[in-house]
Amino acid sequence: MEVFIPGLFLFFVAIAISFLLVPRFTPLIVAILSIAFLVVAVRQHYKMFQDEYRLSTWQDSLKVYAPAIMIISIILFIIYFILSIFTKGAVPVPSLPEITNASPNSTTNNIVESLNTVANSLGDVTSNIVSNVNNVINQVNNTVLNNNKNKNNNKNKNLSRSFLEVL
Repeated sequence: MEVFIPGLFLFFVAIAISFLLVPRFTPLIVAILSIAFLVVAVRQHYKMFQDEYRLSTWQDSLKVYAPAIMIISIILFIIYFILSIFTKGAVPVPSLPEITNASPNSTTNNIVESLNTVANSLGDVTSNIVSNVNNVINQVNNTVLNNNKNKNNNKNKNLSRSFLEVL
């Protein structure tokens, strides 16, 4: 019970700090605090497991410095990147190509030519459609006339009538 209450109190203090203070920190403060916590955690870990590190080989002792080396290299890369962006002081803007307006006569000539082409093609299409429709109407008329002649001949031969003839 003696260990539980201080740990629980520390847990609630950490929650309060996380929700009340940390969102108000700037990114620079967060970066500095994270580096400080990492250094403290590595030191504490090395102090706690000092005997194991002493008994291991010399290559294993270099593993301790790997996070620090990575963090330092990332920070240097970010600083180099920021400096490379802002050292020139001006944002490069590509030059725009020169835009020239076409003369009104050439524009209207192109439009008139396009309209003439459309009108000619529509005239050809409509004449084709009209001739096709006339052909279809003639075929329908011929078949109807032939059917009527056949019906008249069939009326004389058969005494029965179809339902449609009665109506």
